[in-house]
Amino acid sequence: MPDNDLDPITFEILRHRLWVINDEAATTIGRVSGSQVATEANDVNTALMTPDGQVVVTGIYILVQVVSLSGVIQDILANYGDNPGIRSGDMFLTNDPYVGAPHQPDAIVVAPIFDGETLIAWSGSVVHQPDVGGPTAGSINVAARSIFEEPIPMPPVRIVEGGVIRRDIEREYLIRSRTPDLNALDLLGQVAANRLQAERVLELCARYGTDTLVNTLQRLVTATETQFRQRLASLPDGRFRHTAFMEHDGRENTVFAIRLTMTKRGEKLTLDFTESSDQAESGVNATLATTQNFAMAAVMALLGYGMPWVPAGFAAAVDLRTREGSVVHARWPAAVAMSVNAAGQEVRTCVNACIARLLDAAGEPDGAFGDRVLASCMSSAPAQTIAGRTEQGRPFGTMLLDGLLGGGGARGFADGADVSGILTSPGAACANIEVIEQRYPLRYLWRRERPDSGGPGRYRGGVSAEHGYLPHRAGGRFDTTVFSHGVEQPTSTGVAAGEPGAPTGMMLVPGEPDVDTPAEDVAAGGTALPAKASVAIEPRQTYLSWCAGGGGVGDPLDRPADEVLADVRAGLVSRDGAERDYGVVIADSAVDPVATDTLRRDRRRTRLGGRDPLPPADVARSGRRRLSSALDVVAGSVQCRRCDTEIGPATDNVRQHLVTAELPVTKRWPETARHEGARRFVFRRYFCPGCAAQVDTEIALRGEPIVHATELWT
Repeated sequence: MPDNDLDPITFEILRHRLWVINDEAATTIGRVSGSQVATEANDVNTALMTPDGQVVVTGIYILVQVVSLSGVIQDILANYGDNPGIRSGDMFLTNDPYVGAPHQPDAIVVAPIFDGETLIAWSGSVVHQPDVGGPTAGSINVAARSIFEEPIPMPPVRIVEGGVIRRDIEREYLIRSRTPDLNALDLLGQVAANRLQAERVLELCARYGTDTLVNTLQRLVTATETQFRQRLASLPDGRFRHTAFMEHDGRENTVFAIRLTMTKRGEKLTLDFTESSDQAESGVNATLATTQNFAMAAVMALLGYGMPWVPAGFAAAVDLRTREGSVVHARWPAAVAMSVNAAGQEVRTCVNACIARLLDAAGEPDGAFGDRVLASCMSSAPAQTIAGRTEQGRPFGTMLLDGLLGGGGARGFADGADVSGILTSPGAACANIEVIEQRYPLRYLWRRERPDSGGPGRYRGGVSAEHGYLPHRAGGRFDTTVFSHGVEQPTSTGVAAGEPGAPTGMMLVPGEPDVDTPAEDVAAGGTALPAKASVAIEPRQTYLSWCAGGGGVGDPLDRPADEVLADVRAGLVSRDGAERDYGVVIADSAVDPVATDTLRRDRRRTRLGGRDPLPPADVARSGRRRLSSALDVVAGSVQCRRCDTEIGPATDNVRQHLVTAELPVTKRWPETARHEGARRFVFRRYFCPGCAAQVDTEIALRGEPIVHATELWT
């Protein structure tokens, strides 16, 4: 049956049914698995694909796990058609990042779905494993110089043959791991999930016809592509840039830059990462598949609202450009195990920032796109694996998911969600403390929201969480590996004049702090850990960590004082933070209006070097083209939307014509001063030279040129 013969009612019924089937498969994994990574944190995902591997139906969990499943299918089709063959009842297992896995701990199982002799689709699932081998527990070796010093990945292998798990391959897979029992349960869950998908899909074929089912999958791709291209066409053409940083490669405190130039022209989006740093001699690198995962997941999350998340449909309108041998397209045998919490995250941040600029430039009519502006959520996370023995001598090991509780980015109309996690992992969760304490010998002192962690703005970024725990009923010390970045500089980018969320951090503190002691006082007696480290946590020693907050949107001095007061009363902003970040003075649990007006007026004068700012002007909008929520283009010149001051030619980098205030990151975020490398970074604010409105912000390396962030074309 031709695709155009598929009636719309049947199409809608089937596409929703396929979504439910896919979600049922993800639920099946959780019911079978014994790992808190899968059962509590939902660090899994499932997908349905076309016969040639186009990813069509995805789950809502970890979106970056499934976008590149197309590469896995294409590898199997290209290499295994004749030997060992691809038949009904077969399944293939891989954790190879150079084929399609985000990193080695993410195990992928895919299965062809046959109706009779005809291949009609593929099912697939991904589950993060507690350990897949390698020289360190948790499979993250921060000092690895190549993939040979990490878990050696398995290329796609036939793990299920004719419906039966091959014991020889299963043993080969499980013997690598320090947690073989948990990995075995996850494998069974994935096999069960794929079988369920096949059964449900064939039930649809029996009811509606195989051609109808196949055409539905293809129609989903083409319909999504059409919708996405129409949305792109409605947005202004231009070029947008962002540079993100990650520090420390695991052995040396080197800085790597992920640089994106995003071009939107007509119905096409180009994401060009070719100017990013060369690949590292450590596992912070992303393979091409990992970069595809993070870039396309961000595009779908930020521009795909109101559309089905069909990766193949979006990919058809996106040109992703990388340079092999770079930190976002590592060349074999580069180490890559840390990529999902390193280069991959900053790929997402770059896409997030550039799309926010595109939407902010569109803005109107009636705020239709301006309300879709979203600052960056947490980017860096204090990821951690632990291993040791219980007091009974039983070995244990796992990855803790405390690092998922970062802040969400502020929106163009509202604050960011507090402790909401990562944009591209909407279905992810953090394991309950009680579950962790039940399974592992540690005791939490607190899990709580961290005041002042959300990025300041007219709309505040979401605050993050902080944690404190210590060994409890353990047979000695813990061995732990922490792998993060953004402890020296914030990585959760603010947009549209908003400021970044607070950086992440990890510390070891002697003894057991009182739970009522402020976090700053607890940290004062501790030792800050670098972004990557393998250390021991001794008995009677407390491990502290905190996640990054979300970025803000808009000038913080525009935030109404009563909203700042509400945040103070809720414990989300401190009194000092209200004054420092928002210019709001609070006395006797109320806003002091006179002192607040005076402070904010003085702040604006300071922005202009002591000059009085111009008052707002009644600016007519006709004949003006929006550049951002703060700036317009009028007759080839950039002008302030608030006071109508002429700033400079529209062909120039407008930031160079704004008033620039640059200060060390260590002054803006004093906690970063614990790390010597933080002195390399600066925080830049850009102000209108007329009214002193904050127009833009930027994190940069000291002495680095100002990024030309936004160019619009006629």
